[in-house]
Amino acid sequence: MPRSEPNVYDCIIIGAGLSGLVAARNLHRSGQNILLIEARDRIGGRMYGRRLASGQWIDLGGQWVGPTQDRFLALLDEYGVRRFPSPAHGRTVLMYNGQRYEFNGFFQGFSEGEIPGVPEDEWQDVIAAWERFQELSIAMPAGHPRPNDSNQRLDSDTFARWIQENTHTAFGRWYFSYICRAAGFLGPAEPNQVSLLHVLWGQNSAPQSEYPEKELLHGGAGQIPEKIAEELGDRIHLSEPVLGIHHDQAGVEVETAHNRFSAKFVVVAMPPHLAGRINYDPPMPPMRQQLTQRVPMGCCAKILISYDRPFWRDQGLAGIATGNSEWIELCADSSDPETGVGVIATFVVGDRYGRWRPMSEDDRRAAVLSDLAIYFGNEALSAVTYDEVDWPGEHWTGGGYAAFMPPGVWTSYGEALTAPVGRIYWAGTEMADRWAGFFEGAIRTGEAAAKSVISCQ
Repeated sequence: MPRSEPNVYDCIIIGAGLSGLVAARNLHRSGQNILLIEARDRIGGRMYGRRLASGQWIDLGGQWVGPTQDRFLALLDEYGVRRFPSPAHGRTVLMYNGQRYEFNGFFQGFSEGEIPGVPEDEWQDVIAAWERFQELSIAMPAGHPRPNDSNQRLDSDTFARWIQENTHTAFGRWYFSYICRAAGFLGPAEPNQVSLLHVLWGQNSAPQSEYPEKELLHGGAGQIPEKIAEELGDRIHLSEPVLGIHHDQAGVEVETAHNRFSAKFVVVAMPPHLAGRINYDPPMPPMRQQLTQRVPMGCCAKILISYDRPFWRDQGLAGIATGNSEWIELCADSSDPETGVGVIATFVVGDRYGRWRPMSEDDRRAAVLSDLAIYFGNEALSAVTYDEVDWPGEHWTGGGYAAFMPPGVWTSYGEALTAPVGRIYWAGTEMADRWAGFFEGAIRTGEAAAKSVISCQ
């Protein structure tokens, strides 16, 4: 197709996920002439959803917010998005090796509540290992891990080896493996895939003790990208993948399939592996190129199941369940109290995803509902709607919840994660040093990138 003559901007932002939208908005508000380019035919990245026929919104990407996620809370207040407590009234279900336990409280991260009721030796094994884990995590300094002797030792190890050395029961080993697959900053990943340093850093910078799933949003998180985009108008180009970036001391030129755009600066707001697909001229520094080859996305499908009503509450259950079931290790009640519709959010992750994804659509659905019936009874089989999002199959994401660091990456290549290259800046939740893998991290990095560009004008 014929190419247009170059269009000149103060800054071009590549990627219209939450971090790119925030960067574009802040630059626009500062008076910068900006362009936001997105490969998909929609905005929002991992922040999007849809409305069911019942009137209930479901979030196909992220959905929660916690009380210490200050920048996300400020964004919600700015756009008038109302919040409500994540439904948690009733008993939590734990299924382990076919044994059912019901208790008051949330199992993950040792929130307040009852002990689940597992045998005393198994529970004490978890408690003792958790104390050792927390001691190592708390010792981590703020910010991204830096290469030093201590961090290099931790980074050369896998979380799987730490689990094997620090737990002595099958339940203890499962519990920490489950945490690895459930935590938002961990991809999710299997314990043998992820650096021990990364797990400890993530626990310190995005801890469950700060309740990141404390609240949900009326209307869902998926409404937020459109609210931000209203301010940007026609400065957003969709369905326009970026092929290359030419950059020098004078500025940058961004090439897409149909256009060339020139700017003083560019912000690349996407996961590292996607940023690595772009052809840079001159090429990225060697350490940056090496980094983008080594930061994989997690293996995760998200599934939303809706019912006429939250029937599990009739049994006194909270709609929160965990366990070593065949497919589902974690699910949570995501029902909006203003609609009366029952919604369960759940995930198939890690090695389970690898076995589940090749199944037929009907078999995948039956597998998920079968596990939910183990947790909540046979009414779980009578779903009104069933939506699954295959995040590893999303070409312009490549996985979910986020990227993670395998052994050796932080201390060998981590310093290239956020370092600008000339007039190129990086944003995205993976770049955050606080709440990486969450919306909060995306907002923080979008704001930081915009601030850096403004300061250079």
